[in-house]
Amino acid sequence: MRGSFRIARVFGIPVSLHITFLLFVAFLAMVYAFKGGLAEAVRGVSFILALFLSVTLHELGHSLVARRFGVKVREIVLLPIGGVSQMESMPEQPRQEFLIAVAGPLTSVVLGLLLGAFSLLAYGPAETLRASVTGGRFIANLGRVNLLLAVFNLLPGFPMDGGRILRSILATYMPFPRATRIAAVTGRLFAVCLGVIGLFGNVWLAFIAVFIYLGAGQEESGVRMRAALHDIPVSRAMVREFQELSPDDPISRAVEFAYHGFQEDFPVTKDGEVVGVLTKADTLAALHRYGPQVAVSQIMRTDFTRVKTDQTLEQVYQAVRQCGCSSLPVVEGNRLVGIITLEALGRYFMFSSAASDRR
Repeated sequence: MRGSFRIARVFGIPVSLHITFLLFVAFLAMVYAFKGGLAEAVRGVSFILALFLSVTLHELGHSLVARRFGVKVREIVLLPIGGVSQMESMPEQPRQEFLIAVAGPLTSVVLGLLLGAFSLLAYGPAETLRASVTGGRFIANLGRVNLLLAVFNLLPGFPMDGGRILRSILATYMPFPRATRIAAVTGRLFAVCLGVIGLFGNVWLAFIAVFIYLGAGQEESGVRMRAALHDIPVSRAMVREFQELSPDDPISRAVEFAYHGFQEDFPVTKDGEVVGVLTKADTLAALHRYGPQVAVSQIMRTDFTRVKTDQTLEQVYQAVRQCGCSSLPVVEGNRLVGIITLEALGRYFMFSSAASDRR
């Protein structure tokens, strides 16, 4: 995810912090320091860090079960609102999605019960029941928050775990897109209720409500897109008239093409074969650093994704999302025959959706 940096690798899964997380911790440190001085700030920040360690374990619960089903987990990203497990895909078998979704809350419940049991044994019932983040109550409070985290995530609406559990149950009785739509609508309704409560009591709840509302819409749109592109060959939407570059061309040639055409990324070919891809981001960086006469061969990407003509648009959609690029070269054997762009995918989805609505 953009704006994040890696801090660890657990069971082979990268764990990253988003820059907003650091800003969030710094803000809380100032709030705690204003209320109770340096000691209170240290205790408060320590609790937040311990909480996000719990969130990481929650996301690892999802990720490890997903890996058992062959789903590749790119990374876990920690944000101010919680953690996100970035998976290349989600299995559409309801049972598998159910097990992946329930693994996170179950991890939080187990962690909460273990922390609570430890606090009871170490400090007794009286200290355990007192709400504080200091002394022995630190552990008890962390246990309670983990249990609350599990309960909150089980609420039945996207993008929370409860929304995925709801979809997995509905998908056993109806088509996957329809199950997604119901779970997304449930998520939006919950977000509206949470937002109203937040406006009158807790601004942080209102912020979470916005995240839930937008996340529900994104999930529904993504599933609708994948359903529309399912089993559709690349040739149906690929662009056949495009510009390509030679490794010896200056990047000023790419800039000229960009001025007068639709492309932002360009395939680089030599003797009829694709040898690299020049992206817009790399072009802009090179212009700033080297100037317009630097050769394409010096900045092109040689590690790139090729799309074959027998692949489906759904597969291409996933590949474009993973690489973060706006287009991919389409090859037949080793010969370049076209490019597939995000714009072309969106255009196909728009017209196919309009046609299906008419029917």
